[in-house]
Amino acid sequence: MARPEEKAQAMLNKWVKMREEDDPTSTLARRAASRQKRPFLASQCEHLADAEHFRRQIIREISEGIKKIQNPGMGEHAIRDLNDSINKLIREKWHWNRRIKELGGKDYNKEERKAMLLAEQEGGTGPDGGEDVQLAAGLG
Repeated sequence: MARPEEKAQAMLNKWVKMREEDDPTSTLARRAASRQKRPFLASQCEHLADAEHFRRQIIREISEGIKKIQNPGMGEHAIRDLNDSINKLIREKWHWNRRIKELGGKDYNKEERKAMLLAEQEGGTGPDGGEDVQLAAGLG
């Protein structure tokens, strides 16, 4: 059985954690909030770190979609549906990029435009010949 000092310390730790979760400015509360579902509107996000997290999440989803769409055994209907969802995610990423700039972060939209212009000047469309230029620029 635990000693009284250990029990008291455990109770203190539980109390401190509960208090930090209730404080919306604490990093613990923001981490718990970032594990939640991505807000429908980017403007509902109030913290730069959370916005960056959701942007990275969208980029991962776009990458997964691009991997799936390159499967040669996929039917035309499935490819069209997947392409529509990828385009929707790219639009959503643009909104998160804008929100990150509003919160004082980097201007990812500007960086992505520069990368696309640079790729066009070099004569290619990107490493895989498609939307990957925008994706590659978003990873930076």
